[in-house]
Parts: sequence; C-alpha cells; structure tokens
Amino acid sequence: MKMPRLLPVVATALVSTATVLGGEPNPNPWTLDVSLYGLAAGMSGDVTVRGFTSDLDVGFDKVWDNLEFCAMGTVRVGYERWALNTDVIFMGLGASKGGISADLDQWVVEPSLSYRFCQEFEVLAGARYNNISGELRGPGILPTPVVPTGTQEWWDPIVGANVRLPLFSKLSFNVRGDIGGFGVGSDLTWQAFPYLSWQFTRLASLQAGYRWVYTDYETGSGLRRFAYDVLTQGPQVGFTLHF
Repeated sequence: MKMPRLLPVVATALVSTATVLGGEPNPNPWTLDVSLYGLAAGMSGDVTVRGFTSDLDVGFDKVWDNLEFCAMGTVRVGYERWALNTDVIFMGLGASKGGISADLDQWVVEPSLSYRFCQEFEVLAGARYNNISGELRGPGILPTPVVPTGTQEWWDPIVGANVRLPLFSKLSFNVRGDIGGFGVGSDLTWQAFPYLSWQFTRLASLQAGYRWVYTDYETGSGLRRFAYDVLTQGPQVGFTLHF
C-alpha cells in the first residue's frame, strides 16, 4: 500500500481509538441551573434585643398558624467540574411564647465555589451574608410595647459538601450540608438539607426534602446587645431548570 493511501487509514484508526479511550468530547462544558424553592419554616431558640432576651419556640405542628413564608432561589453556573453558586433566601419568621412575640425578616445571600470530584460527591467553600430586621412585642413585659431590632448584618465563612446517591434512572437522594462562622461573624452556623430529586425531563427537575438552618450570632453588650441563637427548620419543595 502506498503512503498516500495509508494516511487516511491511519487517521481513521487514531480517531476511533481516541473515541473509545476518551469518550465523545463534550461540545459544551458550561451548564446553568436556575432553582426556585419554598420553605415552611418552624423556629426555636432565643433572640436578644437591647439586652432583653425572648425565648421563642414554635414547632412544625403549628407552622401554618404561627409562622410566615420562606422563599429562595439559586443560580448555579458550572464549567466542567467547577461551579459558581449563589443562593438568595428570604425568611419571614414569626413566633411567640409566654406572651412575647417576635417578627423577624431575614435575608441570606450565599455565594460559593464548588468542585465536583465525581457525580456523587462535591465540595464547596464560600460565605453566608445575613441581614435581620424586625421587632419584639410584649405589652406589660418589655420596657416598651414594641422593641425594634434595628438592622443587624454580618458575614460567615462556610465549607460544606453535596452528596448525590442515584436511586433510579431519574430519581436520586441528595444531601447538602455546610458549617461555618468560626467566630468571624457567628460563633457557629450550620445547615443540613436531605432531599429527593426527580428529573422528569432533561431540562427540569423537582425537589422535596427537609431543611435545618442554625445560627448563633452575638454582638454588643448591655442595652446594645443583640443575639440570635435560632434553629429554623421545615419541609422544602423546589423546581429547577437545567440549561
């Protein structure tokens, strides 16, 4: 066989071998996921405003009568194994105990960078920004009928992981967890979110699970002391579009 006739054969063999060994190349390594969630939040813990501590505790069995709504959205931009994630959460929390009630509005913005080791395991690092405002009420108990919290805001560094366990072809069990604060902002903050995900089409999936978010933050002293030692928890459902 002459050399000009041999070259196409060799080239074809090399391309075939590369395809078998390396698989088909991914034409688009970029991904975009946009999610919307809703959380029915229960609340337990202590809130201190201007030196006065309110003990609040409303279980999940009373969530629909005592607490407000929580909504959140997530945007995830991925490139191969890396991803930039941003969660934006609003929680309208209301609870009462012993004649004292609290109405708190909390915004949480959580940017993070994640790296996927495999389809089942991903690590992340980032920060969690908290912004809380609201008021305590307690006629005949507080110095005044209404004590505003003012606006309290702080940043917490966080580290965590995402675990995914396939159950069926379109159903998986997932766990999102993180821990942070470390005295930079909060003394301690952590989050746990086990959930089921059903990807019913290539472009969309549904999620349902239960989320716990704990924050232990304190600043100031005396009449200027503010403390937020609260566990927020409840069932969460969501919808994600995959691009």
